[in-house]
Formats: sequence, structure tokens, C-alpha cells
Amino acid sequence: MRKAVKVLVLSFLASGLFYMDAAAQYTQTSDMKGKAVHEYNTISMQGSPYLHPDWAEGSIALSNGTIYQGINMMYDQVKDVIVFKTKDNQVRELIEPVQEFSISYIQNNEKVSKIFRKGYSGESVSPDTFLEVLTDGKTALLKRTSKNIFDRKNYSSATIDREVQESEDYYVANGNKLVKVKKTKSSLLSALPEKADYLQTYIKSNALNLRNDSDIAKLVAYYNSL
Repeated sequence: MRKAVKVLVLSFLASGLFYMDAAAQYTQTSDMKGKAVHEYNTISMQGSPYLHPDWAEGSIALSNGTIYQGINMMYDQVKDVIVFKTKDNQVRELIEPVQEFSISYIQNNEKVSKIFRKGYSGESVSPDTFLEVLTDGKTALLKRTSKNIFDRKNYSSATIDREVQESEDYYVANGNKLVKVKKTKSSLLSALPEKADYLQTYIKSNALNLRNDSDIAKLVAYYNSL
């Protein structure tokens, strides 16, 4: 148990500190290349097109090794793009090739930190799709959150109701190849068959609820420790 927790903690630290690579090129917000953003009208919108509806702090690693730190940013999950605020408060959509980014914000009075990465493929996912890293390591647990905006006009009414609908998909990856999984024991064990007996014991002894992201992450971290 302690070994599995340690592996989980170390894996998050390793990913979260990607910007500490000594070979990286560190640049400021003013160097970021972006284009003008047509912002959403959220007044009559149910739900948010963003990961978090307010500005958050983040770090961005480009494909060429350039690092942007301390960025005032939002993650648009409808367009699957990063939106940032310049030092003179202009809102821009980042147009440079991003490999990975981290973002932190306060939710329900607690700090939430997430890491997103590109480069995985398979199961209808392209290498240009951002996936949230729930567990890193030899086998990674990844999550894809997709959002779409739907407009509905009620009968005999001029009012248009706008709603953001969200869907979630989960994957395990060895290297950059994805296998889609469901949040069930049978699906997860099928994707990790080599240690299925150990995993079943771990699930039972730790009373894991595989409907929870954190418990699935613990399971995959334990798998990596075996």
C-alpha cells in the first residue's frame, strides 16, 4: 500500500515539474503567439465551455522545448485550446504547438492542480488531443473530457437556451498507444490482464470505488509498482 501511494505521488511530481528540465528555454507571456478570441456569451449559458470558469495559473511546455510559466490562462474544452491573458489584459488563443500544460485553481475552497498532455493516439483520439494525466508511469491512466454547445429555442418563444454538454472517456496507455476503458472492474482488469489477480486483491483490500477518478488512479499506480 505504502509503495503504491509513493509511486502515485512521485509520478504526479515528475509530471507536474516538467518545466524544471534544465535544457528548457524559459520565456515570458509577452513572447507567446496567439490570435484574437471570439469569447462565448455565457449570460444565458448553462455550464461552462472551460475546465474552470475563471482565470487560473498555469505552465505550458511547447513541442520545441520552450516553457511558459506563471500564465494567466483558461482551457477551452469545446475547442480543445488554451486561452491566455497578456500582460496588457488582452485575451488570446495560443497558436503555438503545445506538448503539455499544467493548470491550478481553487474549487470548493480547495486547490486543484491538473496536467494535460498531447501525443497519444488510438481509440478515435488523435495525437493533437489533450488528455488529462490521472496516473503517469510506464502505464498511464488518461481522461478525455469533451464539451459541446447546444442551442435550443422553445416553441413560440424568441429565447434561445444555450447548454454545455459534457462527456468523459478513460484510457490506459503503454507508450503512446491508447486502450479505452470503462470505470468498472471488469474493463480495467481486461486492460491490465498480466496482474489481474493482484489488482483484484488490491481493489478489495482497499475498498476502492472505481467510479471515482482518484481510486482508479490508485489502482493504475499500484499496477505500475508491481
